Amino acid sequence: MKNFRTLVRYELKKILDRKMTWIAFGIVFLTMVANAVIEVTVTRDIKGVQATQYEAEQQDKENQKPIIGRIVDDALLEEVFTAMATDENAFKVYSDLYNVVVRGVCSGDVLSAGTVEGVKAALGIAEEEELVYAARKMRIESAMEEQYLTEKEKDYWREVLENEDSVPWTYEYYVGPYSAWAMAYTAIVMIAIMLAVCLANLFADEHQKKTDQLVLCSRNGRKMLYWAKLTAGMVFTMVSTGIILLVSAIPQLIIFGAEGLFAPIQLNVPSSMVQMTFGEAILYSYVVTIIAALLYTSLILCCSELFRNSTVAVVAIIGVLVLLPMMIMVPYEYRVLGQLFDLNPINVVAIWGFLDYRLVPVPGGFLTMQQVAPILYTLFIGVFVLVGRRAYLKYQVRGR
Repeated sequence: MKNFRTLVRYELKKILDRKMTWIAFGIVFLTMVANAVIEVTVTRDIKGVQATQYEAEQQDKENQKPIIGRIVDDALLEEVFTAMATDENAFKVYSDLYNVVVRGVCSGDVLSAGTVEGVKAALGIAEEEELVYAARKMRIESAMEEQYLTEKEKDYWREVLENEDSVPWTYEYYVGPYSAWAMAYTAIVMIAIMLAVCLANLFADEHQKKTDQLVLCSRNGRKMLYWAKLTAGMVFTMVSTGIILLVSAIPQLIIFGAEGLFAPIQLNVPSSMVQMTFGEAILYSYVVTIIAALLYTSLILCCSELFRNSTVAVVAIIGVLVLLPMMIMVPYEYRVLGQLFDLNPINVVAIWGFLDYRLVPVPGGFLTMQQVAPILYTLFIGVFVLVGRRAYLKYQVRGR
């Protein structure tokens, strides 16, 4: 065990002694910090006024105070339509509620009716139903058709709709938690690139520098060293990812406030069927990011040993797992391929990933994409670790 700890420390030292490690980590760290600094220092034209994003959000927060804590129902929506018909100052209180929630479930043409009753009539909603929730059900039914859900999947979501414990929603100011949640997408992209740069040489260096014969013939070279390298890579991943995620979330919650942590995410993504508060969404996205970072590390180290070349590991992460899903979207018609593609960690933690209704069948029922993702990543981590280990143990040094 003492030898193992020494080997792990030595492998960590090798990672941390590389200038490229600190350059890559520094760029990612400063990028996440810059996102927060820009919010409070850079002035831009916001609704015709020169202000920072922070100043604009503080003004919006002040404007919304009269409706914070109120139930989103027809009575509140009637006030929204009345304010729209009155003047711009009166509408400021309701602008975010209208633009995000009301327009999020009702199409623009029906909103021209100008009253709750008029919009209900245009959509064919019964007078006794609440507009937002009835229109949301219609929007979800339409989305389920677009995503080619089976009848069993539709029945699953209809049951969820009938048993939602967050309906009716209570309106809250949620910009701080929402910003922290949204940062998960940027963070996971930057972390993937950083890990590819920092860890791709961990196994490949021995082969490229032709020291593998010495290493593999040493006392701990065949078995213990593999686990030491793997452990060092995982420790570096956990620590660096944790730091980046803290830098992603804390400034947003400090700058914009933590109000809304316990509000349902439907206040920003009303068509989402994922039953989470903003706080739970942050926790989920960040935990998945950590698991995904470990997945990236296991794949990088596996490729580093299998191909004995760091370039392949970098291409596998940056090219296939980062750039490809950012450039291509698989149509819903290709059901299995589309689901596999959208289970990419970058898509899972992104806010639009919470609008995916497709389910994964399992014995006794279904799992949502959010439920199956961390399970799948954990299984793949195990696969990549075992494949890499087998390649490491079976490798024979050839003639030079």
